[in-house]
Formats: sequence, structure tokens, C-alpha cells
Amino acid sequence: MDVMTMAAPKVVLSRHEDIRDALADPALTRRFDPRSFAEGNSGDGTVSTAHGELQRARRRLENTQFRTEHLRTYERVLFPALLNEMLDDHVVDDRADLADIAPLLTVVLAAKRAGLDSDHRDVPRLRRLVRLVDAFSNGLSTGFLEMKDPQGARRRVLAALEEFDWDVVRPARNRRQERIARARVDGDIEAIVHDDILTALLVHRDDPALELDDGRIVREVATYLQGGTHSGAQTLLNTLDFLFPRLERDPSEAGRLLDDRLFVARCVHETLRLRPITPSMKRRVEVDTEIAGLRIAAGTMVVLDVETANRSPELYGPDAYAFDPDRPLRDGIPRWGLSFGFGPHQCPGRSSAVGLPVPVDFQPRDDHLYGLVPLMVQAVVRRGVRRDPDREPRLDDRSQRRAFVRFPVIFPAVRTHA
Repeated sequence: MDVMTMAAPKVVLSRHEDIRDALADPALTRRFDPRSFAEGNSGDGTVSTAHGELQRARRRLENTQFRTEHLRTYERVLFPALLNEMLDDHVVDDRADLADIAPLLTVVLAAKRAGLDSDHRDVPRLRRLVRLVDAFSNGLSTGFLEMKDPQGARRRVLAALEEFDWDVVRPARNRRQERIARARVDGDIEAIVHDDILTALLVHRDDPALELDDGRIVREVATYLQGGTHSGAQTLLNTLDFLFPRLERDPSEAGRLLDDRLFVARCVHETLRLRPITPSMKRRVEVDTEIAGLRIAAGTMVVLDVETANRSPELYGPDAYAFDPDRPLRDGIPRWGLSFGFGPHQCPGRSSAVGLPVPVDFQPRDDHLYGLVPLMVQAVVRRGVRRDPDREPRLDDRSQRRAFVRFPVIFPAVRTHA
């Protein structure tokens, strides 16, 4: 099978090892279209599009928000009680749309990590944050300039950023600046610097290596809000989309999902392998380089076909296209494939969302992190979630990415309880 094609000025890579090499190559950058990111894109000047030393400096600072002790607190203390309370509030009928509920579950903790004040009981505010996330997600599309109305899309993104700045970020920033000022006087700045992304950026705002200004701080915070909300919600829906046929064939499968959280984690990892949130990544070559034995000139667009690489029979077996959370793998082969990227731009929230790699022997360790998405899967399965046979799910037709905008389900337990 031909795994690499070239049509100047574009190269497409679809082999797992070639994509890993490309993602680790410093000659490749995510600043693939200066017009798109400089004129109205919510990713302009953020860690997700920065390159070289700037990107490394931002990651060194922001990675502190994903320390193991922080993730363990989120997973074992903060999220379980919050998750159950929110499900109690939102699953009030036997019919529901999880595409509506899932982002509300994920935006709460995404906002907390980003440094935005939110109350999980303030549903109108949560919906507003989700609406802004949707605008940012569409603004980050690699096809931004190829839209039917690119100028209109750009205006909508800029309007969303302005609303986000004035109504969401500034109040949170003012409160954090007051706290930072008190901490500096008390000599206790280290006690708060790792509280959230916004606090960390404000404390280190004057560090020239970070190249921060008001606009970049707003967009950086938006990046973490968008990533934590959108990816987690869609992964929950995609995992259930794979699990529903198994539950219909064998209802006893629900018992396994409830009793074995490591199995749930494997289901989530397998889902991400088969349906990566970003199935095709793009990079631009800044200086001449060589990947997979091919000399690639500066200015070339490199398209990384992650979805195909994740289905490599050499790595995942002859049934690599099938959903099999019990699939045996060699040590070192990531169950989620390349869905979180690799190298300097690997997703920093991976362990928070889906936990640590599953041990080869499938035996859980006491200190294992499972991730917030497996907790959500387990929580809705506990409530008896099933596909709604009378209503069809619907995908977002505005994006090339697979994203559900409607995901109807039923909760028989709610009907029984009522």
C-alpha cells in the first residue's frame, strides 16, 4: 500500500513512524498559515501555534498545571462529586441529548484549570462558555480560509474573543491580580502560582521569554478552555457510540463497565485511536528537512494522516479497524495511537482527560490515574444510558472533524425511578 503521496507543495504522511518523526522535527511548525492565525484566529500567539523556544517556555510554565498531585485531586476529589451532582441536575427525564449535557460536564473543570470563575449550578453561564468554545473551535479550523464566508467566520471569532475578554477573562483576571498582589506582599507567591493557567500567566507576565500581552493571555486561556471542553465531551460521545452496540448485544457488558475502571479506560483509549479528535494534522516546513527518506523543501505543507496511522495492522493487529478494548499490544505501543500528537506539541491535558497508559498486564496500580472521560463514561453507564431508538444522532456539518451536535439517549433508570 502506498503510504505517502506528494503533490507539491504538499506531502501526506500516513505511516505511524513517519508521523512521529514529523511531529518531533523542529523544522515543522503549526504556524502553517500566517494569514489565518494573524487575522482573527483564536490560536494566534498561543502555545498551540508557537514554535521553538517560545513554545518551550510556555510549556514549561503551563505544564505545572498538570502535575500528578493536581490530577489526582481533580480525579479523586473534585470531579466525582461534581459529576454526580450535575448529572442529577441535568438527567431529569428518561430522554436526553448528551451532546447538550456533555460539554456542560467538561467545561466546568476546563474553566477551573484555565483560571475562569464558574459555578456548576449556573447553567446559563456554562452554556455561554460552551457557545464561546464552539466559536473558538471553528476558528481554529485548518480550513479557516477555505470556508464559504471566511471574512464572516473571522468576524465571528473576533466577536467571540472580545466577548470572552470583557465578560469572562477580565473579571477573573482582576480577582487574581488582587490575590497575586497580596501574595507578593506576604512572600507567598509560590503558594498560588500553580493554581491555574491564568494565575501562572499573570505572575510571569513580564518574563520576556513568554512574549505575553493582554491579547495573548486571553487567547491562551481560551485555548485551554476550548481544548478541555471540546475534546472531553466528544470523546465521551464517541466512546458511547462504540459501546452501545456491545450493550445491545450483551447487556451484561454494563457490569464490566461498572466494575472495571481500567476496562473503561481501555474503551476510551480505543475510541481515540479509531476516532481521533483531530484525524489529520497539518504542519508547515520552515527550513529544508528530511522525513521518511524524503527531502522536503521549506514552505511545503505536511499533512499527517493520524487516522490511517492509528489503524496500522503492524502495530494494532489484522483487525486494527475494529473496536477491541481488550486488544493485546506490545509494550510501548500507545493504545490511543497518535491522537494526542507527539513531541513538543503533544497535548498537555492527555493524562487529565484519559489517564495514564494502561499496564500491559491489565492490572491496575493503586496510584493509577484513569482520567476524567472514563469517569464520565462510568457515571452515565451507572444510570443505565442507552441509545434512543427513535431519534438519530447528528454530526456537525460545519467541520471536517467528526463531532456530534446531537446525541439522543434514554435513561431507563430515570423512568423506573419516576
